Amino acid sequence: MTHESVEHLVQMANDIGNFFHAEPRREDAIAGIASHINRYWTRRMRQKILDAVAHGEQGLDDLPRAAMTKVVVAPASSGS
Repeated sequence: MTHESVEHLVQMANDIGNFFHAEPRREDAIAGIASHINRYWTRRMRQKILDAVAHGEQGLDDLPRAAMTKVVVAPASSGS
């Protein structure tokens, strides 16, 4: 399993979800997961997991799956 394989990204997202599972409010947990992924994952990693979810990836737990709606893949820098 490579660092950026879909399976590894799903495992990492589920681990992040497990950390935020302790949040009393579901909305806060979802926002925390999305924020972590948006802040620390590369654009390529975010795009890869979003593509996998769009194509039916079933390995994500409930909270990380919900957080995917808030994950942003910014356009690549134009170098200007």
